[in-house]
Amino acid sequence: MDLQIILLLSIGFQLTAVVLALRLSHETGWRPAWLLLASAVGLMALRRLLVLMQWVQGGTFTGLDQTTELVGLAVSMLLAGGLAGIQPIFRAMRESEESLRLNESRLEALWRLSRMTQATLQEISDYTLEAGVSLTRSRLGFLGFLSDDEALMTVQSWSREVLEACRVHNAPQVYPLGEAGLWGEAVRQRQSLIINDYEAYRNGKKGLPPGHAEIRRLLLIPVLDDHRVVALAGVANKGQPYDEADERQLTLLLNGMWTLIKRQRREAALSAEIERMHEFQEKLIMTSSDGIIANDRDGNILIFNAGAEKIMGYSREEVVGKINVRDIYPPGEAKRVKKAIYSPDYGGPGRLVAYETVVLNKNGEEVPIELSASLIFEDDQEVGTVGFFRDLRERRALQQKVLQAERLAVLGRMSAHISHEIKTPLMLIGGFARQVRDHLGEDPEKNRQKLDLIVAEIKRLEDFLVEVGGYTKFSEPHKVPGDLNALIQETVHLLEPSLQEHHIRLELDLDPGVGEVLFDPSHLRQVLLNLLKNSLEAMEDGGRLSVSSRTVNGWVRVEVVDTGRGIPPEDMEKLFQPFFTTKPKGSGLGLAICQRIMQAHQGEITLTSTPGQGTRVRLTLPRSQPV
Repeated sequence: MDLQIILLLSIGFQLTAVVLALRLSHETGWRPAWLLLASAVGLMALRRLLVLMQWVQGGTFTGLDQTTELVGLAVSMLLAGGLAGIQPIFRAMRESEESLRLNESRLEALWRLSRMTQATLQEISDYTLEAGVSLTRSRLGFLGFLSDDEALMTVQSWSREVLEACRVHNAPQVYPLGEAGLWGEAVRQRQSLIINDYEAYRNGKKGLPPGHAEIRRLLLIPVLDDHRVVALAGVANKGQPYDEADERQLTLLLNGMWTLIKRQRREAALSAEIERMHEFQEKLIMTSSDGIIANDRDGNILIFNAGAEKIMGYSREEVVGKINVRDIYPPGEAKRVKKAIYSPDYGGPGRLVAYETVVLNKNGEEVPIELSASLIFEDDQEVGTVGFFRDLRERRALQQKVLQAERLAVLGRMSAHISHEIKTPLMLIGGFARQVRDHLGEDPEKNRQKLDLIVAEIKRLEDFLVEVGGYTKFSEPHKVPGDLNALIQETVHLLEPSLQEHHIRLELDLDPGVGEVLFDPSHLRQVLLNLLKNSLEAMEDGGRLSVSSRTVNGWVRVEVVDTGRGIPPEDMEKLFQPFFTTKPKGSGLGLAICQRIMQAHQGEITLTSTPGQGTRVRLTLPRSQPV
């Protein structure tokens, strides 16, 4: 190859290497290193230029010189090629560093956003817009929020450059979607819009109003929430074309902003709801017709509502912070109420349900109340008590009236029944007595029969009056621990002759686990005799009589079951009413007395019957009676 060509090629490659080194110096920022390399390569090119000039002027060169220049050419080619190959690597590194810097900036912006929990909407949108303009290296920007129907957009924030350069930023801040140009397209399409040549873009563009800042490039990002556009941000005039990285950075920033705004709105709505509920509860407490009193652990009254004012005669100002809750009870009663709250017997520990007690009103008079109360806890520590109480004066007055009316009704039924029960035998007694008087010596045997009937009717009157006296002069039971099974066996034994006479088969099924029970033996013997006699009278033609005892959930259950004629359904509701009877010569007091005895033992008596199949009577007693 001719030496002149070799030198020219070497100079060309070396100058190319110088240019590449200078570009790397600019791109990497490592200026000293790349400038030194460019200078060295430039000197090499200068040397080749001097050799070329010497050759042109007729200088002589040996074959070795030509070989040396060929090696220099190869070195120049390799150097230029190496610099050209390394440049994309440094460019990728620079882009990666730039991307990393942008991600760090975005994360910092999102972190700052997350801490703006007490900021206003204007402060949040202003910060978000400035951060978005910075992240995308834009010059201009705006941020607006869409109405619920997406018909209007209210621009909340403009970037500083807009405020400085644009003469229309004070124009109306609310823009209809129907009149919108490009930003309307982003809303309607529900996707980002990247325009890197604004002048050439034609789709949906309506132009800029007079005085608007010049736009060369534009990026529009809609914010969606459940398929609805809630906000729109636009940035413009980046020095380089917008790309997907700009779209991604701005989208993530805007989503972070909307998350914060939604959280603020939820918290504001929750706070408003809590405040509304608090006001409602306060109104409910203060206007309740029931008395409501709350006190701290030391007994200081904190809440005293209108219902309490009405019942007790105090005003709220006279009580709150001035009277201890102990002072509204008679001496010693506050201590009993507190003990009842901690007891499991009245609704469970820490609660009191429908507990009847008395309080003192302002005049020192006792007012009967029904109290329900609960302990108040905070972090598992007792901090106070709240009580709800109802004035029982009106209820008790009404109960007295009802009781008096019932007593009068019972007295009326009792008088009518007694009159009927006494009148009939008295008529018989009077009639037979007169006959015996008028015919005293005529027929002694007939007179004796009449006298026997008179004695029998007198005996029936005596028995009836004994039952009436037993009902009206009921004595409270004297309960002692006893063997209930033994009492049942003893009572049944008394009736064995009658059972055999009526061909009735007796079945006893007594649970030995019943043990001792508190009861009045004479009272329960009377109940059992009444029930057994009723069963005997219901089985005139024979049958089966079963008596059993069981223990069920702390209660003792005794059942008397017969296979007699049963009781009609229309009579079932009246069975325990005094003086109601289905027997021709019954007093109508047997089951009523049984019911009073069972109630006095804190137990109950229930009866079920099927006409033609028999009757079942169940007695239920507590195993241990309250003292």
